[in-house]
Amino acid sequence: MNLIEVQNLSLEIDKKPILKQVSFHLEEEKIFGLIGGSGSGKSTLFKAILSLPLARQASLKGNIFIKGQKPERIQRRLIQPIFQDPFVYFNPNWNLQEALEEPLIINFKLNPEARLEKIQSLLKEFSLETNILKQNIKKFSGGELQRLAIIRALLCEPEILLMDEPVSALDTVIQQEVVEIIRNLNREKKLSILFISHDIELVSYLCDYIFVMKEGEIIESGNPEQLYKNAAKDYTKLLFQSRNLQTIRRKIRKGNGTIE
Repeated sequence: MNLIEVQNLSLEIDKKPILKQVSFHLEEEKIFGLIGGSGSGKSTLFKAILSLPLARQASLKGNIFIKGQKPERIQRRLIQPIFQDPFVYFNPNWNLQEALEEPLIINFKLNPEARLEKIQSLLKEFSLETNILKQNIKKFSGGELQRLAIIRALLCEPEILLMDEPVSALDTVIQQEVVEIIRNLNREKKLSILFISHDIELVSYLCDYIFVMKEGEIIESGNPEQLYKNAAKDYTKLLFQSRNLQTIRRKIRKGNGTIE
């Protein structure tokens, strides 16, 4: 069974087509990339899969299935979003413990001691000291909060992570650290991930399979090597132009966690 299946999804806003007959599916335990420029519709598709509010005049047609069921019938904790701006997850007036306890209170019947134990265990997995739990959210940088947003999502015990430009606002060093966290989540926890980005080099480095989106349509798909060597669409060829994909993939096989 496919974890996510999108069938003939179309969206109009004020009669302007935003998504056009989009169809694709995501399999288990893989990282899928959705690549496209600004205005291609990728973030709108992200919102549609998550059943997030769209524009007031939006008209949505087609089907979305998560584990074979309509999204409204799935436990929301099983599919967790990671946004470009991690501040959307955190009340700035809370300390970190309060922020991380919130999804546990919503999704699980745990006593306070069990909640704290679960949080501390996951912090240690990320090599973070538990004494940061008493720090106010305002004390953390954007890069630190993006890591903590991933931890917050993992506390829900999800099966799928949907990530919309999760590293684009971070500096290069922090970006690389977060990308390696994402890779390890897939390798070690067997999480399925949809990674949305405008950065073809990053998507090629990270993802097993890529969907190329332009003007509301998925125009081409394949693994990075296939698209690099045999892209059928001029737009895809332009995305890969001047990118040394072979070097990138060789680094992956060697376990070198850098992107040059």
